[in-house]
Amino acid sequence: MVDKSNPIFIKGEANLKFKVENSEDGVGYLSKNESKIGLVLISEWWGLNKSIVTTAEIFAKNGFKVLVPDVYRGQIAEDREHAGHLLSGLNFKQAVADILGGVAYLKSNGCERVSVTGFCMGGALALAAASSTDTIHSVIPFYGVPDQSYFPVENIKCPVLMHVGSKDDLKGFSDPEHCKATKEKAEKAGVKFELIIWEGAQHAFFNQDSERFSKETQEKSLEKTLEFLKN
Repeated sequence: MVDKSNPIFIKGEANLKFKVENSEDGVGYLSKNESKIGLVLISEWWGLNKSIVTTAEIFAKNGFKVLVPDVYRGQIAEDREHAGHLLSGLNFKQAVADILGGVAYLKSNGCERVSVTGFCMGGALALAAASSTDTIHSVIPFYGVPDQSYFPVENIKCPVLMHVGSKDDLKGFSDPEHCKATKEKAEKAGVKFELIIWEGAQHAFFNQDSERFSKETQEKSLEKTLEFLKN
């Protein structure tokens, strides 16, 4: 019987609870397919909504067992102002713990290796997670870089494939020049770091529900990501 008092059954797209080290259980969305290749996917600042589940299923249909951790723990942004409020209040260290809990869950449930990807806030968190562990197979951040004073890219132990649009205007977070500087810093520390700058694409080009969505760039970046993930 479903426990109606459990918030994961009342709001959002969550269908899973999983253990998080030194914390209460995490919640998230788990794709229903079976695969030995796991992927933890982290949402944009909107949270665990239908849009990010649609994105998760794109990867699931391409051969991955996908887990989307709900780093907002049940809250979903209603508009841009609310999303900004949720992001500003997010504890990044707790969010990273949730991501690593998702990695551990997939590994303990049949996945031989697990990679991490994410978009905007999720891209930054993907890099943050990779800088905090050696248990991730590879990391694919889409347009987002975390605060280097807390999550230095020099600490990353796995290969990185970063995607950014040439017209991304989020200065100091995901604009092309900032991403180039991040790549240079990582490579100086010996990190294998590939950066693809998609000509003409804007921030959030992968999000099919965004006004900045580019179907062509989504398809091309997905193709590159799938090649990278399957190696």
